[in-house]
Amino acid sequence: MPNKKYLLLEICGGLFTAAASVFMQHLYSLSGKELIGILFGAVNGSVWEACKTLLLPFFIWSLLESLIYRMSICRYTASKTISLYLLGVMYIVFRQTPLDPYLAAAVSLISAISLSIILYISPLPLQKLFAPSLLLLFLFISLYFALTPFAPHFKVFRDPATGLYGILPKHFDYGAFVLDSMK
Repeated sequence: MPNKKYLLLEICGGLFTAAASVFMQHLYSLSGKELIGILFGAVNGSVWEACKTLLLPFFIWSLLESLIYRMSICRYTASKTISLYLLGVMYIVFRQTPLDPYLAAAVSLISAISLSIILYISPLPLQKLFAPSLLLLFLFISLYFALTPFAPHFKVFRDPATGLYGILPKHFDYGAFVLDSMK
């Protein structure tokens, strides 16, 4: 059974992830559409851009938590990596349904945190998954930074307001777009 400090850190991580996600969804416009907003904010209204604002805070909190709690790094890395990927997959799947985006985020985040706790305290030999977990974390970081500027033309990456993918042109005229769509 995990101790109270670990459970408190997990709850704080959920709150941190939720608050940081809301901030990151507005970071692109707050930064004046600069590079920091592109890297760490949501550049359009696509499912991927909303998902990445959940994934990065979850990842950052996991790093902070490992420094604070000083747990078995092999078990912890495996449990958090599996949970990180579950968070992303669940959120993307839930967003394909009529479920409210905030409810989809909440359910996905609670599920990921719960799975992380269950895996970490389970008797499963997670330390054997340490190397693949590190590989998957490097893959996550690569995809996180690559999929915004080089968004594939899949529904998950499509901005529902404009129909465009990835970073919108700097001087995109939303008014003209709306008028054109009214024809």
